[in-house]
Amino acid sequence: MSSPHAAVWLNADEAHIYRFGAGEVEKRDVKAGGDGRVRDDRAYFEAILAELTEVQGWMIAGPTGPLNDFEKYVRVGHAEELGGKLLGVEVMDHPRDGELLRHARKRLVS
Repeated sequence: MSSPHAAVWLNADEAHIYRFGAGEVEKRDVKAGGDGRVRDDRAYFEAILAELTEVQGWMIAGPTGPLNDFEKYVRVGHAEELGGKLLGVEVMDHPRDGELLRHARKRLVS
């Protein structure tokens, strides 16, 4: 599915990636390496980024630690093109799917 927008919610264990356009939503899940050290889990971050190809705009949400680690990874030379399309970073502990999507649509589509 090629969707113009995406929202990523992540913590130290997993990431939920929602790609969406005007109607359809596609959800993908990515599991972390399992040791709880997100900062060092390059494979986890790269698997998330692989799900974001061809997006026009996206946002990251999650608890502060994993959120900051992933944002830093994106912005410091690992995904410059996607970093330029990153339109929002939100601290959210564990929103329901609908809550995150409503927030993302408001932030990215309006």
